[in-house]
Amino acid sequence: MKSSILKKSLPHLIAIAVFLVVAVVYCRPALEGKVVFQSDMLQWKGMAQQSMEYKEKFGHYPLWSESAFGGMPAYTIAMDASKLSIMYLSNVLTLGLPQPISFFFLACICFYILLAVLRVNPWIGILASLAYAYSSYDPVIIATGHVTKMWALAYAPGVIAGLLLLFRRQYLSGTALLTLFFSFQLGTQHLQVAYYTLLSMGLLALFFAVHSIREGRAKDLIPSLGLAVVAGLIAFGTSTLGTIPVQEYSKETMRGGRTELTSGTSKQESGNGLSKDYAFQWSYGIGETLTLAVPDIYGGGSGGKEIGDNSKFADRLTQEFSVPEEQGLQYANGSAYWGAQPFTSGPVYLGAVICFLFIFGVIYLKGWQKWWLLSVVVVGILLSWGKNFSSLNYFLFDHFPYYNKFRAPAMALIMPQLAFPLLAALGLNELLTRGDSRELLWKKFKTTAIATGGLLAVLVIFYFSADYQGARDGDLKERFVQGKMQQLSQGRQAGADVQQQAIATGNSLLKALQADRQSIYGSDLLRTILLVVAAAALLGLFIKNKIRPVVLLAGLIVLSTYDLVAVSTRYLSQDSYTDEADFEASLAPTPADQQIRNDPGKNFRVLDKTSQGPFEDARASNFHNSLGGYSPAKLGLYQDLIENQLSKGNLQVYNMLNTKYVIERDQRTGQPVAELNSAAFGPCWLVKAVHYVKDGNEEMKALDSINVRDTAIIQQRFSALVKAPPAPDVPDTTASIRLKENLNDKLTYQFSAKSNQFAVFSEIYYDKGWNAFIDGNKADYCRVDYVLRGMSIPAGEHTIEFRFEPSSFRLGSTVSTGSSILAYLLLIAAAIVLWKEKGKTRKKAA
Repeated sequence: MKSSILKKSLPHLIAIAVFLVVAVVYCRPALEGKVVFQSDMLQWKGMAQQSMEYKEKFGHYPLWSESAFGGMPAYTIAMDASKLSIMYLSNVLTLGLPQPISFFFLACICFYILLAVLRVNPWIGILASLAYAYSSYDPVIIATGHVTKMWALAYAPGVIAGLLLLFRRQYLSGTALLTLFFSFQLGTQHLQVAYYTLLSMGLLALFFAVHSIREGRAKDLIPSLGLAVVAGLIAFGTSTLGTIPVQEYSKETMRGGRTELTSGTSKQESGNGLSKDYAFQWSYGIGETLTLAVPDIYGGGSGGKEIGDNSKFADRLTQEFSVPEEQGLQYANGSAYWGAQPFTSGPVYLGAVICFLFIFGVIYLKGWQKWWLLSVVVVGILLSWGKNFSSLNYFLFDHFPYYNKFRAPAMALIMPQLAFPLLAALGLNELLTRGDSRELLWKKFKTTAIATGGLLAVLVIFYFSADYQGARDGDLKERFVQGKMQQLSQGRQAGADVQQQAIATGNSLLKALQADRQSIYGSDLLRTILLVVAAAALLGLFIKNKIRPVVLLAGLIVLSTYDLVAVSTRYLSQDSYTDEADFEASLAPTPADQQIRNDPGKNFRVLDKTSQGPFEDARASNFHNSLGGYSPAKLGLYQDLIENQLSKGNLQVYNMLNTKYVIERDQRTGQPVAELNSAAFGPCWLVKAVHYVKDGNEEMKALDSINVRDTAIIQQRFSALVKAPPAPDVPDTTASIRLKENLNDKLTYQFSAKSNQFAVFSEIYYDKGWNAFIDGNKADYCRVDYVLRGMSIPAGEHTIEFRFEPSSFRLGSTVSTGSSILAYLLLIAAAIVLWKEKGKTRKKAA
């Protein structure tokens, strides 16, 4: 009996071992204690540093952070997990492996589980699982630090596996598996990946429903779909500690369309989510879709290493401007990408071998599953085109639920990333199990060869016919022309001959760059052709009965894995790693930071102008309470203030935000220096008057002219909350207010006055949890100066408190705990039933 169990388990154990070995070999520096130098992870560390320090001191994360964008909910950055969180079980799947080994291993395991549910041959499972995990998009997002996206993407096959089990009428195990993996995926908080997973599941349910109705088994749909809904609700419940407060917050962000300006802003539209221009910036080009089969058809990534030492552009740049060769190559690679996106870290490449096997699967496979996977591919590609297929995507943006909450439609290519290897696996599995005649198989093979040959012919034609011109080439040329004119004129007025020579230089450099682009496309095209021919040869030899199945599968595994890992190393290689100490050193404070940190006041804000975009960089948040930060979901009102006041340098607005220091670069040394702004208003102040305005437009405009140190700007709809306005004719010279203590979630102020006063607090207004108290009694406060808080305070000595107590967080915690208990009970029940069923099977076998 034991030998029988081992025999059944052996292929799966071998699969796990293969996944582990490939991941360890590919990510070997991780075992040496090195880490991937991830730019987005640096940004997150900056955003999260204050929360980390708070936890070290108090034992838990704060709910509010002062370190970014003047203040924002900290649970959008870092938060404590529920004590019963189902996410703890995810460590079992990753074996406690370090990142990024754990990413690739987990993606392989989850995809293998999906294929096991579909009863695919384990060796084919190894092939397809490796193809899913090492598709180029995964190393690309890992290298840039999109960690939660990678976790969510890795869990996606497991989610679909649970739904497929339900459709196979394995109700308890299907419900448990779907609950488990959907809980894991939602727990990553990357809702855009979960959204695309749900779209794939919706298409799966649709095609299965049609199939069931045609087969006369429509009654099976009701329990399957009903239990899927139950599993989804439990899974959603386990994640509510994060999702409920974050969903509440999202309505107040630029992604939620929160603004009170009707004159229009660049990144949001009132009440309608993100603006189309912002949301569709990263739209995959229609022709760019060919990168699924040829990675560098559009130049690879912006700043990669695709162009080597034989660069015509680098040589030409050296000739014209005496640029060092290494710098010329960096410039060439930085300009290699010529696709439709503003820039990209790398293409989405699914593998030449997998593309060939996918085509074979489309031609050979029968049944509803083929049409489901084809629909996933088509929908994913159409969505990824974004603004390049605006007739569909703009309609969906305006009408499809939640679609306008996401940006970067190119991410939808994770749908084909899942469907391609899955359909390829199903086609291969059918080939090995269906038992068709060799004549029929050869016919299908020839059809596959013709279809693949047609695709390769299109790629060859494109190689010769493409112009290799990018949207930013005009700017590049102008830069070259201006640089050459300065070089030739040497400070004098450039004549016509100089201008003509400069233009000729610009043209020659662009032609050299385009030649480099064609060259790397040609290299990858040849590579794709050779890989397809090799895969086709293996398949043809098998169909002709020249090789055994084990040779076919072993050959395809080696060929496909080499194909994908070789491309993946362009974006995540050993050069991507650094010593952890060096990684941390990149966050080390500068002398300017140290100077600011020595200020005993602490409760002030800092503007860091040393980065390219002070409101798109979280370096300063690592050390200070910053006006900037790094988040695609800033509070909408704060985004309005950035675009309409801060970006144009309104010093009064900077002062009301208590910007005590500005970090700038010394023009002589280039080093950061801290400039003191003694005009900053401080953490709070008392005003002499209140100026009422009709709406947000007037409020924003009033900031241009009204002295907000003396006058609070308030919308008329808040007038009832101003119960004791100040008396400007009888000023109280003894009145004072000061910040006594700042504990992130609790702010304490001391107030003293002989008459009623109105105080302005230099804290970002967010009424979804902030409550105000005067001497322990709850008090009203309102929004002032478009983003700050204000309050009427009666005469006397008072202690004022602001406490961040979001009811959404308490609700999320309660629901999450209850749902996690249900999930654990469901898993235990499924395990008991499975154990009993296995016991009965063993007794029968005995």
